[in-house]
Amino acid sequence: MGAPEIDDRMKEVLEASWQCYVDLAEGAFYLGDLERAVWAMHKALEEAESLGPEHASLPATLNRLGVLYFYLGKYLGAEPLLQRAIALMNQAEGAEKPELGTLHYNLGGLYKAQRRFPEAESSFDDALAIWERTLGLEHPDLALAFQNLGDVCSHQGRSSEALLALKRALEILDFCKQQDWVTLVVLTKLATLYTDQERYSEAEANLWRALELRKRLQGGGHPKVAQTLKKLARIFRKQQKFARAEPLYRLSLSIQEKALGRGHADFIGTLADLAELYYSEGRVTEAEPLYKMSLAAFEQALGEEHPRVADRLEDYASVLRGLYRSDDAAILEARARAIRTKHSTAL
Repeated sequence: MGAPEIDDRMKEVLEASWQCYVDLAEGAFYLGDLERAVWAMHKALEEAESLGPEHASLPATLNRLGVLYFYLGKYLGAEPLLQRAIALMNQAEGAEKPELGTLHYNLGGLYKAQRRFPEAESSFDDALAIWERTLGLEHPDLALAFQNLGDVCSHQGRSSEALLALKRALEILDFCKQQDWVTLVVLTKLATLYTDQERYSEAEANLWRALELRKRLQGGGHPKVAQTLKKLARIFRKQQKFARAEPLYRLSLSIQEKALGRGHADFIGTLADLAELYYSEGRVTEAEPLYKMSLAAFEQALGEEHPRVADRLEDYASVLRGLYRSDDAAILEARARAIRTKHSTAL
């Protein structure tokens, strides 16, 4: 038996009731009451079902509930909701709407979160095709899809295709003069891909842009700014441009010390990088106190018998041998061997 016919008055009541439940769900979600948000969306779904499969409220509700389940990590519950919403929109008159692209985009995000990359790629491709036809080639929503498409291509080892997708995302964002978090993410991912391909000048250009944008969005003293400075420094170090890398490492350290403290892993890691930079330049005397500080920080953070402390001991010993302090180096090397022996025995 099909659903009973509803008159115009009942339709208005159901639509109003549906909207109330949707509003309640959104309010509960933003207040952090996720249990009530789920309850309200299920009530909204009941009202949408009463309006019939051809009413626009049903795929919209399935999408909202699917996204809510996705947010809660209930992937198995989210997938059939989004798939049903897509099927309903495909059956409806005038199915080629931006909302259908959004459904494919959300399904792609769900597959991506589950590391089902081929399925995610197909969904993002579908979203792009629909959005290009309904929104135009330069709409900012396309940048989101291209960014995610770049991610799934990269996860599948197709770095060239990932690079093309991310470059297209940036072209759209630049065309729209959009300077926000999406642009920052795309710039950072582009820089990473270029670095992996040893295309350092292109990586550098994207990181400088990312640095300025991050400072504007988060402030110059934010730890993420220090991370970007460190990435730039590493690019210069890979090219043996030590004079350009050093001030970036030092500025990164200054930010991390103020924002995170000397005991934080990020500060310790940057300190070790700067020490290695000095050592690579042959500035062994300047490197020595930094290796000593780095060792002390690792010992305090991880304990004196952690395997990574053994790495630091061996690095510091190499520096001491360069300073002709062989006896001191031998003591550190003996400690490192003892740590490694203990951990190999434990295994």
